[in-house]
Amino acid sequence: MNDGTAMSQLVVWPGARGEWVSCPPDEITWLDRMLLSGGRDTTLHRSPRCAGLRYVHYRWELFSRDTTHMVYVAAYAQKVPLQYQAVQAAARHVLPMAPARYETVPVRLDSGSWLISVGQWVLPLCVDVPAQRRSEPTVPLSESQPLTQEVPAPPNGSSRSGPRRQPRPDAVPRVRAFFERNAAAQLAMAYYYQQYILGAVGAQAVPMTEVAVALDLRGEGAISDYKKELQRRIWNEQRHQRELAEFLIANGLLGPADLERAMKAAVANERSGRADAARERLRYRPRKS
Repeated sequence: MNDGTAMSQLVVWPGARGEWVSCPPDEITWLDRMLLSGGRDTTLHRSPRCAGLRYVHYRWELFSRDTTHMVYVAAYAQKVPLQYQAVQAAARHVLPMAPARYETVPVRLDSGSWLISVGQWVLPLCVDVPAQRRSEPTVPLSESQPLTQEVPAPPNGSSRSGPRRQPRPDAVPRVRAFFERNAAAQLAMAYYYQQYILGAVGAQAVPMTEVAVALDLRGEGAISDYKKELQRRIWNEQRHQRELAEFLIANGLLGPADLERAMKAAVANERSGRADAARERLRYRPRKS
């Protein structure tokens, strides 16, 4: 490197190879059917419709274009066996199923040892770990590693000047009752706030039109109506849009399980053609007479 920056090294351990394999920094390493299962598992995708590892801005990151599998990332430790159930339970990051023709917000992999689970397959990998230490069960990890699910990031600009109105004492059961009666609203809000649920740095809400297309809603106005109703149930007023995601996630009213259901619904709509119909409906709305 001409600027003196040391290039980070990444190696993976494909079960079919039985040895550490270096990932070239100038190309994507696809976590495809061949790498994960030696080509045996036909439920896994081929590149470029799967998860992948790439070297960007002097760091390794994991991203996913997989529309049918969530991707789980756990720190490699002695208490985490090489089983997909254990990796999912200990996951520090979870990449949701990707909408068609898009990819998920990437996850940065700092120096250390990691386990990645896709479907029922687990892939060990190491970032900048000396060869003689890669078999050790506990390789120290950077303390600055962001926690994707453990600490949900508050919405951008959630702090505001002046006194902040507190939620109603019965806000949580009121919202829970609303979601129980309106499952579509819960799925829509999970899809809308997916980056917040995953704890992405600088999280932003998904555009309302994209949510309406993915979940076959009547239009982006449906999201606005859900937000207004939720604010009314929580604060008795509608001036808390920036605090809404924080409240829903912090109180367990939205979480990874809800996002997974929303993503599955979006994939089903894409496959059935309902998403295409929604795109046409929202793009060519008739003019009012």
